[in-house]
Amino acid sequence: MNNKMYPLVRCMKLFELCRDHFLAHDSSMLTNQIFQLRCIFIEQMLMDDISPELFESAEKAMNDIENHSEYVSLSKEIKCKISVEFGFIYLYFQHISKSRKCIETAKKFIGFNFQLTGALGKRTKYQERALPQLRVETIVEENVTDSTPLENEPQTIDMNDDTLLEKISFEDKNIQNTVSNLTAPFLLHIASLKLKDFVLEEMLREEVIAFLEGIIEGKTFSYCIATHAYFLRSRLEKTSIRRLSRCMEQLEEVVLGFDCKKICARTGSLFQSGLPPMWKQQKLLAELYTGVGSHKSALDIYEKLQMVEEQIQALIGAGRYEAAEKLTRSLLAEGETPKLYCILGDTTQDISHYEKAWDLSGESSARAMKSLGYHYFNIKEYRRALSCMQKSLECNYLQGGLWFTAGCTALAIPDLETGIKCFHSSLQIDDESSQGWSNLGACYEKTGQMRKAFNCYKEATRHAFNDWRVWENFMCCAAQIKDFASVIFAYRQIITSGQKYCDRRILNSLVAAVRDNMTSVSGEPGISYYDKVIDLFKFASSKVTTNFDLWKSYATMYLDVDGKEDIDKGIGYLIKAYHSASLHIEKSMEDFMKCTECSKVLHKYIMSQPKDSATYAQHLQSLKSILQILITKGHKLSESMPEGDAEVKNAITEYLTYANERLEEVEEAQLFV
Repeated sequence: MNNKMYPLVRCMKLFELCRDHFLAHDSSMLTNQIFQLRCIFIEQMLMDDISPELFESAEKAMNDIENHSEYVSLSKEIKCKISVEFGFIYLYFQHISKSRKCIETAKKFIGFNFQLTGALGKRTKYQERALPQLRVETIVEENVTDSTPLENEPQTIDMNDDTLLEKISFEDKNIQNTVSNLTAPFLLHIASLKLKDFVLEEMLREEVIAFLEGIIEGKTFSYCIATHAYFLRSRLEKTSIRRLSRCMEQLEEVVLGFDCKKICARTGSLFQSGLPPMWKQQKLLAELYTGVGSHKSALDIYEKLQMVEEQIQALIGAGRYEAAEKLTRSLLAEGETPKLYCILGDTTQDISHYEKAWDLSGESSARAMKSLGYHYFNIKEYRRALSCMQKSLECNYLQGGLWFTAGCTALAIPDLETGIKCFHSSLQIDDESSQGWSNLGACYEKTGQMRKAFNCYKEATRHAFNDWRVWENFMCCAAQIKDFASVIFAYRQIITSGQKYCDRRILNSLVAAVRDNMTSVSGEPGISYYDKVIDLFKFASSKVTTNFDLWKSYATMYLDVDGKEDIDKGIGYLIKAYHSASLHIEKSMEDFMKCTECSKVLHKYIMSQPKDSATYAQHLQSLKSILQILITKGHKLSESMPEGDAEVKNAITEYLTYANERLEEVEEAQLFV
C-alpha cells in the first residue's frame, strides 16, 4: 500500500532510534512491550493513511501486553490507564467496536460510571428565570489513588459575549465538579466517538458539551487532556456565531502557544488523552479560517504544513480552480506520486487521473480506487462502483465508511450476498451503527431470511432509539413474521417520537390477527392481543385525529371481532373516518370513494341496530346527512370530470343510484322511530 510519512516531523531520527531499539529487542519485560506498542502507534500517526499492517502489529502488541505474566499484578489504576490507551489506539485506527470494549474494560477496573443530570441554571446575562441545564457527574467506586502529576494547562479564553455567560451559572452554588484526572479520559473518549457522527443532533451536541465543560472547568488536568478537550470543544463551537471568536482564539492559544521547551513537563497522560498531532490541530485552525472567509490565512497554514491536498481544496473552496490545477501540475512536474494524481482527479473531475494513480502505485493505492468508486456511484454505475470499492478495500480494509458505501452499492445493484458481506465488515469496525444494522437487515429481508432481518432491525433500534424510520423497518419486519407484540410496541414508539404517522397495512394486519385469531410467532392466539391493540388505537387516535385509515381500522375492532362487538363505538369511529376523508370529496375521487365505502358499512350496521337502541335515531340522522352530502358532492365531482373518464363517471353514477335508494330507506325508517 502506498503510504508516506508526514514530512515535517521534528527529531525523526530520535523516533527511529527509539523504534528500532524497542522493536529490535524481543524483551520479555512488560514495559518494553508497552513502548513497542507506542512506537507502532506513533508511526501510524505520522502516516498519511491508516495502515492495515501497523494495525495488525498494534493489535498483536496489545494482546501480548494483556497476556503478559506481569500484567496481572499491576494496580487497578495502571490497568485502567493501559486499557484507556488501547481504546484510543483502536479509535485512531477507526475500529470503533474494539475501542468501546477497551473503554468498558477500563471502567470495570476502577468502577467508573457517569450520569448526565440536570440542575437549574442560567446561560445568558439577561436570563431572569433559571432553567434545567445538562451537566455530568462521574462516579468511581473503587478506592483508587490517582498518581497523575498536575500540569499547567493552556489558558482558557473567555467569550466576552454581550449575551452569553462564560459558563452556566447554576443556582446551587454547592455543586461540585466530580471529574478527575482518572475519569477525564473516559469523557474525552465518549466525546470523540460522538463527534465522529456526520451530523450531531442538538441533544447529542449538548451531551458532548457537558462532557467537555466538565473536563475544562476541573482545572486540575494534564496538559494533554486539557488540550484535547479544548480541541474538541473548538470543533463544536465553529458552527456557533457567538462562540466562533472564542473558538478561534482558543485554538490559536493551543496551537501557536506550543512551546517545545516545556514538552517534558506536559507528557503526563499523553497516551491516555487521544490528543491528535500538532499539525492536525493546526489543520483545524486553518479550516476555521476558511469557514469565516479568511482563505489567505488558511492557505498560509497549509503551505507552512506542506499539506498539499488541503491547500488545493482551500483554493477550490475559494473558487480558484485554475490556481488549484496549476499548483497540482507544478507539483507533479517535480515528481509524480499516486496521491498527486488523485488530487488532480479531484480538481479536474477527470477519472483518467485516478486510473493513472492506480497504475503508478502498482495497483496498491486505496485512495485512487476509492475516488473512482465514488465517481461511478454518483453517476449510478453501481457495478463499476462496487468493483472499484472492492479493490480499494483489498488494499486497505480499515475503511468503515467505504465498507458501508460498498454495501449500499451492492444493495442498489442488487447483489445481496456481497451487500451482506460488506455490511458485516462495516459492523465489525463499528457495531453501533444503526444504519449499518438497518441495511444489513434489508439485505436479509430481500433474501427471505426474515428472522435474521428482524434481529438486525432490532439491533438498529438499540442504537437509534429516537429515529422513527428505524422503528418503521423493525415494525414492518415484525409484521411479516407475525411478532404482534413487537409490531404494537414499534408503532407506539413511532407515534411517541412525534410523527403524525399512520400505516394502513400494519393496522389492517393487527386487526386481521385479532379478528382471525392468527397464531403469533411465540405461539399465542391473536385474540389475546385484543386489549393491547385497542390501547394502541386509543393512543394513536389521540395523536393523529384526522386519518381515515386509522379510524376505519379502529371501528373494525368493535364491529368485526367475535365476542368483542360494541356496535355503538364502531359506528362512532366509522363516522369519524368519514369526516376525516370528507374535506375535499368534490375534488378528489380517492376521498370520495373512501366516503362511499364508509357509508355502505354504516348503512349495514345502523339498519341492523335494534329499533329500541338509545342511539338508533341519532345514527339514522347521521347516516341521512352523510348520504345527502355524498349525493350532492358526487354530482359536482361527476360534472368536473373530463369527458374521457367514462369509467370513473359510471362508478359515481352507480353509487349515486345506490345512495338515493339507501336514503329512501333511512327516511322511511325515521318515520317509525
